[in-house]
Formats: sequence, C-alpha cells, structure tokens
Amino acid sequence: DFLFGILARLEEYKGHKYLIEAAKLLKERGYSKFRVLIAGTGGYESHLAQAVQDTGTGDVVKLLGFRSDVPDLLSILNAQLNVSYGTEATSMALLEGMSLGLPSIVSDYGGNPFVITQDKDGLIFPSRNSGALADAMAQLMDHPEQCQALGCQAKETFQSRFTGEVFARNTETVYRTILKGAK
Repeated sequence: DFLFGILARLEEYKGHKYLIEAAKLLKERGYSKFRVLIAGTGGYESHLAQAVQDTGTGDVVKLLGFRSDVPDLLSILNAQLNVSYGTEATSMALLEGMSLGLPSIVSDYGGNPFVITQDKDGLIFPSRNSGALADAMAQLMDHPEQCQALGCQAKETFQSRFTGEVFARNTETVYRTILKGAK
C-alpha cells in the first residue's frame, strides 16, 4: 500500500477533515491500495474519529494518536502531507520529512509554498479543497517515478536551504549587512 502521513496537532485549522474527505474521494474513484496515517492529538480528535466513521474511510484512514517515534513513522511513508489552512508558518514536521527524502503534498497556506516548490520537491494544492488534494494524492500513487524524483529533490532542497549550517550562514550575512550600514 501507498502510505501517506500527516504529523500535526489535531485542531480544526490543520485541515484533517479535508484529508478524510480526499480519502473518501479516492475510494470512490476505485483506489484501495493506500493508507492515510494521522499522528497527533488535540481538541479535534473526536471530530476526526467521527468523520472517519461517517465517511466510511476507517479501512484507509488511521488515527494513530500521539507518537514519540516520529523518525520511524516518517521512514515508512511514501509521502507526507500538510493540509493546514490556518496558523502555519514553517512546518518543522515538513522539514523533517524532507530531510529524509519524503515528497510532500501541501496546502497553499502560510509557509508551505515557501518550503515546497510545485513539481520540484512536492505538490501544492489549494487549501480546503479535498478534490484537489485527492488529485495530488492520486498523481503520486499513479506515478511512482515522479514520487521518487520529488523525494530525491526534497532531500536536496533541505540540504541546500534548511540545515542549521545554512540558517547560521544566512543569519551571519544579515548581521554583516547591518554592521556595514552602521558605519
């Protein structure tokens, strides 16, 4: 099975309900060899459990609860997801997955488009759009070579833009620029 995963607090603005709807759409289109693993806890957990039951997606959507084994969980995924439509700056979970070479499917909200470049290291869909999310998920399942290429590029993107060394160098550049102007 193709494994999608999302690691995030279970709050309404994180968009999990759109992911559950996308899973339902994929099932209606005849996809059955996929799973959506949702890791996390939060105030919206009971709503999501009810949504899984109401949509009949319990066979493909799994609510995993709190996980302390994030690296192990990420290592079994084929693609990671970020479906937020509120309060999303730069997702650390997204960066962690990229560091392991995971392609991403992300909403166009907040910092996601800063981190992911469409068709380079992931896919971007309009937030709160379950149909577009389902299309992106189907695209990766239908094109494993694209999925692999996006994952390879995700790791390269992480190495070139998001390591601690890169952040330190960029911070140093800002300070040097400021100090030059203080003369």
